[in-house]
Amino acid sequence: MSDSVVFSRRDFLKLVGLGVAGAAAGCAKPPADKLLPYVIAPEDILPGVPYMYASTCRECPAGCGILVKSREGRAIKIEGNPDQPIGMGGLCSRGHASLQGLYDPDRIKSPMVKDGAKWKAVTWDEALQTLGAKLSAAKGRTLLLTGLETGAFAKLAGEFAAALGKYVMYEPFAYEAVRAANAKTFGIGAVPRYDVGAANGVISFGADFLETFGSPVAQQRGYAALRAKRSADAGWFVAVEPRLSLTGANADEWVAVRPGGEMALALGLAKAILDANPSAGGGDRGALLSAVAAFTPEAVAQQTDVKPEDLKKLAARFAAGPTLAIAGGIATQSTGGAALVAAVNVLNHAAGNVGKTVLFDRPLNLDGLATFQQFTETVRDMAAGQYDVVLVHGANPAYASPKWASFVDGFSKVGYKVSLAHTLDETAELCDMMLPSSHPLESFGDAQPSHGVHALLQPAMQRLPMFDSRAAGGTLIAAAKAAGVGAAWPAEWYDYLKATWQPLHGRFGNGRDFEKFWQESLQAGGVWEAASNPAVRWNGAPAFVPASEQGAGEFTLIVTPSNNFYDGRGANKPWLQELPDMTSKSVWGSWAEIHPETAAKLGVKNGDAISITTEAGAVEVPAYLYAGIRKDAVAIALGQGHTSYGRYAAGRGVNALTLVPQGMDTFSGGLAYQGNKARLAKGSKAMELYLQQAEKDQHGRGIAQVIPV
Repeated sequence: MSDSVVFSRRDFLKLVGLGVAGAAAGCAKPPADKLLPYVIAPEDILPGVPYMYASTCRECPAGCGILVKSREGRAIKIEGNPDQPIGMGGLCSRGHASLQGLYDPDRIKSPMVKDGAKWKAVTWDEALQTLGAKLSAAKGRTLLLTGLETGAFAKLAGEFAAALGKYVMYEPFAYEAVRAANAKTFGIGAVPRYDVGAANGVISFGADFLETFGSPVAQQRGYAALRAKRSADAGWFVAVEPRLSLTGANADEWVAVRPGGEMALALGLAKAILDANPSAGGGDRGALLSAVAAFTPEAVAQQTDVKPEDLKKLAARFAAGPTLAIAGGIATQSTGGAALVAAVNVLNHAAGNVGKTVLFDRPLNLDGLATFQQFTETVRDMAAGQYDVVLVHGANPAYASPKWASFVDGFSKVGYKVSLAHTLDETAELCDMMLPSSHPLESFGDAQPSHGVHALLQPAMQRLPMFDSRAAGGTLIAAAKAAGVGAAWPAEWYDYLKATWQPLHGRFGNGRDFEKFWQESLQAGGVWEAASNPAVRWNGAPAFVPASEQGAGEFTLIVTPSNNFYDGRGANKPWLQELPDMTSKSVWGSWAEIHPETAAKLGVKNGDAISITTEAGAVEVPAYLYAGIRKDAVAIALGQGHTSYGRYAAGRGVNALTLVPQGMDTFSGGLAYQGNKARLAKGSKAMELYLQQAEKDQHGRGIAQVIPV
């Protein structure tokens, strides 16, 4: 080089120190007084030395424990916490990618209010003064609408609503059918723990238990234990579903049942087991035989396309327990979803699996979660003018509910709307005020994802928070106090959180003072008590009415959750957009799965546009030719099609909820995603199917050659 630059050691250390300290603040420009060169090192930080902070993942209701690695005051990596009993050290892709939510460039940087059609930044004092006045004037006509919350925040939200109005928790996947069927058949309205690893064989009736249903990470670990069994009659898995999911792709056998026929097959298997074994069903044998009397192998064959001999063979295999049948997830969200779950309960009870592989010792904590029917009633109340103020946190129903639910119309009738979101999602865009919440990785909090698991969240960042945001609990406290209520609450969310843990100190303190108990609980990620399995007794079954088909069309529409985006909440993370769908290897968009023979009849090739029409609406997406779907079905995933929610989510693909017509399970109150008829045609738009693996073979050979051990 012709020019040379000489740095003294002192100048070099100043430059490096300033650069690293600035990086610790992420995307925000930190105040000058925070820039400390490492010749004067900040406390609790050693350059190049990582620190691990135990916390809890909040990307789905499962609530796995996590360990957050932080260097130079900045969170850089997330792994599972092996000490927490849910994930047991495992973590899914959504948990790993939660780090991108922390550094999302589209996060809201400060409070804002609507100024006409535009947003204007305001101070927290100004925003809280305005909101306090609105809440006070509402005189009890306030609605707090959140996603699933547990622990201290749920307690605070309940107290907030008791003083100011009403509290509703809404989740697109609320497992209504599972809860309602278990309440009817077992007297316990909960989602049980499925001990996959304790079973010798598993039958899944459309339950994507390795993807999104229940606690996928724990169930994946159990599945690995199942597959490790080497005896001739153990380690097998059969998937019963019209479209081969990622979970089903891991099965030994795929039973491509007719859409809606899963319930009949479960009852047919139960009848075959009861008929073959005089002791099956124990003291409830008579009631079980009565429930399944009509489901002979021949009758089931007419409803499912499963041959009688195949049914009997599978029943004999399943009866040689311990085994496990699972029904849950979006496959049970139809007009007959609860009946399907109840049918699988009959099968498990006939085979003696309840209390062995179907356990209620640590059920998923969904206490207080509204059904979809209750949510629509709340929307009607909004439309009728029953609420003057609505606060929304952790939910995006403007995107994640079908148009016929009329959330946008009802929400627009509310006088003042406030969002506590991180990002301007579709619901936040409709609001009058934005009070940005801090990310879970920069906040204190807690959760009780399963009964007996008391998990903690703590910040993993030195500079807290990165932007001018606050913990959602702190915002509720400040807003309530500004409205003249909540005088008994501490002024700070951290103090409220610690106060709710005082009873746990009495149970788990073991002679330690509270501060020591608190610090050690933070270090471990929480406290958990030994699981106890309650006695389960058979209470009877509902009427086994098959799911009804809605609309006209030659094809059955199968709507699936996204492995990466869940219900759409992960679509603003480019790691997840770039992570290929495990079935199609598609990225950054939407597609429809159709059978190759169906595509040939339509004149459609892989990647060509295909039009899907139901009585609710129509979309055009690229076609993906997939032999793992019945010829009379078409599948499309949820999670894309955002109109807002940041640069990585907006304008990509379509929202599959556009295709879901009006319908609910009357028994459980759940939304009927499934059981809808569709018409297919070759599309007219030019579009691209982005595949990271475009070919399934290699010069006519399979890419992975299989060699027997």
